[in-house]
Amino acid sequence: MPKQRYIVTQKITGEIMGVRTVQNRGRLQIPKKIRDMIGLEDGDSVYWLRGLDGRFYITKAVEFT
Repeated sequence: MPKQRYIVTQKITGEIMGVRTVQNRGRLQIPKKIRDMIGLEDGDSVYWLRGLDGRFYITKAVEFT
């Protein structure tokens, strides 16, 4: 991945796990390191969550029984 500079638009604490470019039709590749950490495999679904603080989070979707 080529080195690029990004402007931080909010005060965020934590580790940047990867930077990806949004592709056609809004597609986005989740870095392998993140997929491994949250246990994502081909065919799994994910939740895109907006927290009460306005930040967005991604996590593996689970079925409610």
